[in-house]
Amino acid sequence: MEKKRKIALEVRKVSLAEADEFDDNYWAETTEEERLKALIDLRTTFFGGGVKSAKIQKVVSKYSLYEEGD
Repeated sequence: MEKKRKIALEVRKVSLAEADEFDDNYWAETTEEERLKALIDLRTTFFGGGVKSAKIQKVVSKYSLYEEGD
C-alpha cells in the first residue's frame, strides 16, 4: 500500500557553479535574523552548546611528609 507524499520528491543534477548560484540566491533572499539563526544552529551543531558544561576546579592539598596521617 503506497502512501501519497505531502511533499513531492525532486532531484536535479546541477553543476557546482549552478549549486553555488542557487545558494547565493537563497541566502540573498533571507532576512538578517534568519541568517543569524542559521549560523547559531550551525555553531551549535559543530561546536556543541546549549548545555553549559560544569567548570573544572583545581584542588590542591598540602601536607608534610613528617606529619602522621589520619
